[in-house]
Amino acid sequence: MARPATGKTPLRNVRVPDELWSAAMTEAKTEGRSLTDVIVSDLHRYVNRRRRERGALDDESRHLGESDNHPK
Repeated sequence: MARPATGKTPLRNVRVPDELWSAAMTEAKTEGRSLTDVIVSDLHRYVNRRRRERGALDDESRHLGESDNHPK
């Protein structure tokens, strides 16, 4: 049975080696952050960096990720 829609962001599935996942969980907990927060923050940083490298940082990318200084 599927869970009801919550109105939150969609659930995504990724494959990550166990060692990396465990290490990331440990670091996130040390910082008082969720692993989801870490992943989303790093994805924002990645997208913005790539767009800057292409000279394509525009209003859409600012809306998506604000900046590399995305709150942690």
